[in-house]
Amino acid sequence: MNWENARDFFISRAYGNRSYNFVVALVFIAVLIAHLYQLDSIPTGLFIDESAIGYNAALIGQTGMDEHGIYFPTYFRSFNDYKAPIYIYAVALIFKLFGISEFNLRFTSFTFYILSLILTLILISKIFQGSKIILLYALISFGFLPHFFTVSRIAFEVISQLTTISATALFVWMIFHERQEGKLNYFKVLLCGLALGTSVYTYPTARILSFLMLISLWIVYYERNNIKKLTGITLTFFICLIPYILFLVNNPGGLTARFSKISYIYQSIPIFDKILIFIQNYIKYWSPDFLIRSGDTNLRHATGYGGAVFSITWFLFLLGLINILMSKKLILNKFNIFILINLVLSPVGAALTSGISPHALRSLLISYYILLISCYGIQFILSIKNYYRKQGLITCIIIFLIFEIIGYQFNYFIFYPPNSAKAMESLNFKESLQAAVDRNPKEVIFMNEPSSLNYIHLKFYSYLIDNPKQIPIKEVEHPVPSLDSCLLYYRKHEAEIANSKVHFTEYQISKSLNQIQNVMKAKKYPDIIKVRCYNHLE
Repeated sequence: MNWENARDFFISRAYGNRSYNFVVALVFIAVLIAHLYQLDSIPTGLFIDESAIGYNAALIGQTGMDEHGIYFPTYFRSFNDYKAPIYIYAVALIFKLFGISEFNLRFTSFTFYILSLILTLILISKIFQGSKIILLYALISFGFLPHFFTVSRIAFEVISQLTTISATALFVWMIFHERQEGKLNYFKVLLCGLALGTSVYTYPTARILSFLMLISLWIVYYERNNIKKLTGITLTFFICLIPYILFLVNNPGGLTARFSKISYIYQSIPIFDKILIFIQNYIKYWSPDFLIRSGDTNLRHATGYGGAVFSITWFLFLLGLINILMSKKLILNKFNIFILINLVLSPVGAALTSGISPHALRSLLISYYILLISCYGIQFILSIKNYYRKQGLITCIIIFLIFEIIGYQFNYFIFYPPNSAKAMESLNFKESLQAAVDRNPKEVIFMNEPSSLNYIHLKFYSYLIDNPKQIPIKEVEHPVPSLDSCLLYYRKHEAEIANSKVHFTEYQISKSLNQIQNVMKAKKYPDIIKVRCYNHLE
């Protein structure tokens, strides 16, 4: 056997069906384990938005009403704002099927994420004609990309936007780039309009980006043969908007109330200044600091380790961008133009807001398009004729990508949990509430500061504890200690109840570092919640 035959034999074995399928299965299992491991406890504790979603979903599943007594609302009023419905109804369904729990609340995010992953892999398989290396790269990158990984492990609505846009992109390819007419193609048109229309109900920025995507669809694909398809997508899209429009009519200003608070658009400043702020904000989303160095500074949205995407993903994105722009065949491909336009548009909604910027949730789609285009970077490398250079580059990319993934995963599960506890603000709330109930008092009182939104933790966690005697649990801003009662309070409020003359026993459920965290000298978990039971004999 000469060298050429040996090389071909090795490649066929390495990338043959059995070996390839084994590697894919192994990677997919790793993705599942990484996303599901300690899903209910990392990030540490639920944020108020998670508890609000969980509480309303539980109510919908049980009574069909939200916390304000509205039957199956189009949008859920919460914290003087309105939350998008798709995610909450999905949580309600999962609660109905598997029970109410912190794990199932966040498992909904994982469900949306895994759907996005599958849809994206199908799309990439079609674009690159089943290229095994590109498909494997996409699986590994999408499976562990920091931007997606962090968001897929918290119960925020934005992850559902990723799913609907992934579905829309796939259907756009299938409608306009696959030769298939008849009823099946019209069905795809219907599904495309449905996916894009549903996106409006996923996250606030989608109300802008979904319309922009529809416009870009017309701009890119407008020609005589496509008018029926484009019209069908548009009609389905606007039919999906009927509940949205009715809600706007019945609740004027409801969906723009929060936007008016967080956007500079409504500020009384010159239009030129607003344009300048928009440009400055927009540029931040393309900065190396956000994309590959530090990401979002909010530890609910990111870990503080690395950026939104891996540096190797960013390198391949730049290479893929060059590949598209320099190849006549690729740059004239309408789908590539469609993806590039929406890549440019993806930070627009986020750039219209003030406050923390860049904001990982409002710009989630930027990483989706970067990932798609990075696949063209792999394609470019695979087109290199020199076998040794090609194999060397592919090997270096795989090693570097695995190195980045291990570093991120190590940080996420070792150092991030204690760091996230302060950002989430509910460490051991459930355990402390259970400890109070277990003391068998006449009532449990949660001390909440005026205008605080932490009441929602009490509402949701009350579902999760064991309270067979139905001991009353209530919220009070200025509690007066009484015999046979237990008080649950944030440690920062300890000074406010220090002068109580009623005898009490104090409990604090602390979370300790595990052995690996101790060895690596991770920060200690903060003490957030405490319990006092007044004159209660154990």
